[in-house]
Amino acid sequence: MKTKQERSEIFKSFQTNIKRKNSFELGKQKLLELRDELMSIYDYIFTNCNNEDFAKMPLATDKTIAYYLYHLTRIEDITSNTLIASKEQIFFTKNYDKLLNSPIITTGNEILRDELVEFSTMLDINQLRNYANDVLTNTNNIIKDMSYEDSRTKVSDERKTELLKLNTVSADENAFWLIDYWCNKTFAGLLLMPFSRHQMLHLDGCLRIINKIKK
Repeated sequence: MKTKQERSEIFKSFQTNIKRKNSFELGKQKLLELRDELMSIYDYIFTNCNNEDFAKMPLATDKTIAYYLYHLTRIEDITSNTLIASKEQIFFTKNYDKLLNSPIITTGNEILRDELVEFSTMLDINQLRNYANDVLTNTNNIIKDMSYEDSRTKVSDERKTELLKLNTVSADENAFWLIDYWCNKTFAGLLLMPFSRHQMLHLDGCLRIINKIKK
């Protein structure tokens, strides 16, 4: 597993190269390299934590590992499939809406801090691992197929309307802002956030929690 600094260097190379047509393919290559590293962090987390660890919240500035992984995966599933590929979310096509035992179908932004442990305890961790792997792999395939011209495409009003119909983003003020935030981006903007920077941010939070509880 690479260091945080090494991941940051790969991200910077991706961020620089993705902007120009003549270096776009290199930018995609760097993004996929980064995401391979992020997948190795997921594997590390699932291998080194027991079910109880996923629901612990030992740090005042972080949430729970289960919440972070659910949140990251739902957001990537929603943005990659509904907004870019215009396909049904994996959450529904592979029945994770039932398999995960999640009380919500949304991103989880609306969950209050004092509800996080209970929410995390409810999730089926084995199915969360399967869901995360399915979504990460699916998104990688979308990235591989994306052309420079595709990356300049702005999320259409039709896809925003479809997202609103699905109710997979809560109407709560802590979550609903996400719709405009995502839908004002190009596909390249979504590659930056949430497919890379967002993942890095919360996976670092997971690693902080593990360092705390495994001391």
